[in-house]
Amino acid sequence: MKKAIAMLIAFTFVVSLAGTVFGRTLEEEKLAVQAYLKVIDVKIIKARKANQYAKTTALKAQKAATLARWNKLKASMAVAPVAPAPVAPVPPPPVVVKAAPANPTALFGLGWNTMISGSYLNTGHGKISGALAGRADLVLDDMLGLASMVGLSADALKYKVGLGGVYGTDNNNVLIKAIPLYVDAVLTLPQMGGMGNNFYVGGGVNYTLYGSGRTSGPYGVQAYAGFLTDLGIGLGKTGFELGYSIVRAGGSPALVSAKGLSLSISQQVVL
Repeated sequence: MKKAIAMLIAFTFVVSLAGTVFGRTLEEEKLAVQAYLKVIDVKIIKARKANQYAKTTALKAQKAATLARWNKLKASMAVAPVAPAPVAPVPPPPVVVKAAPANPTALFGLGWNTMISGSYLNTGHGKISGALAGRADLVLDDMLGLASMVGLSADALKYKVGLGGVYGTDNNNVLIKAIPLYVDAVLTLPQMGGMGNNFYVGGGVNYTLYGSGRTSGPYGVQAYAGFLTDLGIGLGKTGFELGYSIVRAGGSPALVSAKGLSLSISQQVVL
């Protein structure tokens, strides 16, 4: 009887000792899992900020596997569940900033490139020895890509279409009045000696829609060379040109014609 009691006491002591040791080991395992999960969370946040998507996915998989093993251990030992470490919040998406308008200096927001110019045509006759002229043009891009075909930049070639007016004395000392329609092609020259792409040449034809003698026609021509510079007035570049022009009008009783050297000043304006 005494031997049975002694064996029972020994068995109870061993069971209590084993439970105490195992409980301490389980607590240590819980603390280790929590510490490991915190390390993984820190790595996930760093990988996400660095846009390392593959590394982020792998770290999340490691975290999920660790939680699964821990939950399985808890279930087998019937212990209270351990709350997972908090996941860092996802940062808000970046704020999208709208781009500035393509032409912030456009007067009416249309984005049309125009050119306004005034010129003096020397004929050697009259009070001012010639005629005064002005024109307003719409500047068009090179639709056919001709500049690119010859190795120039795509915007090197431009076209101008516009209306103008001429008033003065022609080469026969006769009054000339004309409203011509102008069509020009303008070629910007390649950069020379660090001076920038500011020099250009141009030329075209004109046709008098209404003029001396209250009739239309005939045709005239113009050719010129010039350069562009920014005068700081906030409207774009200003052009200075020297050329040769011929403007004709069907006068009465004979044709009137103004031709000679011309000096022009033009201003780019974006509508």
